[in-house]
Amino acid sequence: MSQLLQAGLLLHSQSYQESSLLIDIFTQREGRESIIAKGVKRQKSPYLGLLRPFTPLNITYSGRGKLKTLTYVEAGNAELILPGITTYCGFYLNELIRYFIPVGEPYPDVFLDYLTCLQQLKNNINIEAGLRTFEVQLIQALGYGLQLEFDFITHKAIEARLAYRYDIEHGATVDSKGGIQGATLLAMEQSNYTDQAQLNEAKWLMRQVIDFYLQGKTLKSRSLISKLMQKESCKSN
Repeated sequence: MSQLLQAGLLLHSQSYQESSLLIDIFTQREGRESIIAKGVKRQKSPYLGLLRPFTPLNITYSGRGKLKTLTYVEAGNAELILPGITTYCGFYLNELIRYFIPVGEPYPDVFLDYLTCLQQLKNNINIEAGLRTFEVQLIQALGYGLQLEFDFITHKAIEARLAYRYDIEHGATVDSKGGIQGATLLAMEQSNYTDQAQLNEAKWLMRQVIDFYLQGKTLKSRSLISKLMQKESCKSN
């Protein structure tokens, strides 16, 4: 139950009956919550059009079960308008949060990481690096752990010049035929990517990690982004 105004962002919504919405909200203080927003689709509703993705909100809700009831909402800071393909990158972040963050468990650091990444998308700055950084931060915050500093067999520090293979449950170990460079692992650990090769390898590795923990679930936003990128590639050829 939350009658104190708190910051939140809408992750997903769907129609419920004629005039209401079922919404998934990610709040800074209480984490992800499922909420019924009664009557918000009516023309006279003070909240009409307010419950949109990427719009910072101040919100209160009531109830003790898993499904809460919206009691008040207002716009927070300026809307985060995401240009072009970055809109779908934002939906990708929302899907990750919905799949990985349990309802009713606070993750204030992930909330701030999410806001930071959305701001990068809005400004169209280092988009790939921002997405990779958020993925790593999310997996780490959930306690799954990514061993990016040491070889899990030899316990030696990761060396930028060496190649590694990565075992999702244990970490990296030196392997001349491995698919990822030490420089990439260190870049992921430090959230500091210096070239496209590191970003490509980090994307490949994080896809393996995320798919492992999704346990067969699929992310719709991934296929949408791939299709859009293919269209853009065709236009430029």
